[in-house]
Amino acid sequence: MGAVIANELEASQPRDIVRYDIVRKDNEKALFWLESAADLSIAKSRVEQLLSFWPGEYQIFDLRTREVVLTTSESPVAVPVSNAAE
Repeated sequence: MGAVIANELEASQPRDIVRYDIVRKDNEKALFWLESAADLSIAKSRVEQLLSFWPGEYQIFDLRTREVVLTTSESPVAVPVSNAAE
């Protein structure tokens, strides 16, 4: 009976879950794993969130193909000029 339950559980699980790893590139030799995402759009959204408060270079790896699918780098952000001197 245990084998039947195990087979039913396996059948209910998606077989081809694509997972993506999000890493932060610190320099040419150091990558820091931050988190995983089940979907590329979720991973991209998370990188956008990270860039909003932690500028830097991020990469998203497709664990199925073992390839980098997205590389972002810190983009210049326009900083409003203060009118405090006026």
